[in-house]
Amino acid sequence: MNEQTLARLALFLRDLGQALHVSGAPAHDLETAMKEIGRRLGARVEGFAVLTFLALTVVAGGNSRRVELLRLPPYDYNMARLIELDALCREISSVDDLEHYIERLAAIMRQPAPWSGWRFVGMGFLLSGSVALLLRGGWVEMLCGGLLGMFFVAGYLQFARIPRLGPAVPVILCALAAIGAQGLAHLWPQQVPFISAVAGIVLLLPGFMLTVAMSELATQNYLAGTGRLTGAFVLLFLMGAGLAIGTQISLAWLPAVPLPDSVAALPAWAIWAAIAALGISLLAVLQAPWSAVHVSVGACLLAWAVYSLVNARMGNVVGAFAGALAVASAGHLYQYLSKRPAALVQIPGLITLVPGSMGFRGVHALIQQDSAAGISLLTDMVMTGAVLAVGLLLADNILPLIFERRGAGDRAV
Repeated sequence: MNEQTLARLALFLRDLGQALHVSGAPAHDLETAMKEIGRRLGARVEGFAVLTFLALTVVAGGNSRRVELLRLPPYDYNMARLIELDALCREISSVDDLEHYIERLAAIMRQPAPWSGWRFVGMGFLLSGSVALLLRGGWVEMLCGGLLGMFFVAGYLQFARIPRLGPAVPVILCALAAIGAQGLAHLWPQQVPFISAVAGIVLLLPGFMLTVAMSELATQNYLAGTGRLTGAFVLLFLMGAGLAIGTQISLAWLPAVPLPDSVAALPAWAIWAAIAALGISLLAVLQAPWSAVHVSVGACLLAWAVYSLVNARMGNVVGAFAGALAVASAGHLYQYLSKRPAALVQIPGLITLVPGSMGFRGVHALIQQDSAAGISLLTDMVMTGAVLAVGLLLADNILPLIFERRGAGDRAV
């Protein structure tokens, strides 16, 4: 490998690392992919990734070395793109085909998002309506939460065109959602406006971000994990502040809505239907292709079934751990059988279990000066996020080893 080829390889790996980052790959997965690709190409690659920075050192031969430093843009989940990038990473095997890999990467990054416009907005109703039922709301909360979710997604897409607003967007949207929830409570009384509001803003709740941060900390990616964890708490407080502002504004102009004495218990099938609807709506949230709908729905149902069964016998913490372990293991089995990323199963399943709404209720309680309830809810959120990360890490370290040995045994036979 000459100096010119080494330079082209380093630039390609830098662009590939950025593509993986903006598509939602965690720091430890990105670094592992860079190292494995370098090994196949006859080079030693050392990667260091955090939320806003990527450093790559590519060494070939004795003294040939190339260092690439890059400031990373904000990331979002795009599972359709991540599937293509994962296939590209598996395909890379020879420096001679580097130009083909560069063109392939450029083509992948030019692909439009699978979900946008009115289709994404429509999925917002399904997402927020299902979450309202999971928050123990009734049919009225489901309807109001779904309507707020549609407007919230539409507003989010519109504000995305104005990057300079930045951190103000969660505050503005959550304040509008709180005002909308209070207004809908006057149109359709006998509901809990807080449930409708939380369900309406669920798109931005950083529960899964918290779980990824915990897994990065557990794999000793301390800077990436700390940065993501800090970002999750900052986003929670911004959203909580927006909700409090909107609630106070609406109460200043509208009379308080009497809360219902009790909420009618929903039939068991309604919860399972909500879980299935959540799996469908997550296709839009994660920008996953429609062909993966059965995978997403199945992952959500599996996670909830294991969690419900274990939670009834051993409590919430063990239930969350068991659910995360089951869905993460299922993800690796799916990857082994289909050669598609395990994240297609793991992310929807984990989102079903993540404690984002728990943390948001904790922040809201702190803003309302209910310190005991707020601290308790935030502690539960961190504990739940930690056990989810443990279940994910156990599966990520054990299942690939089992499948590698099985594959080696099959080849030997």
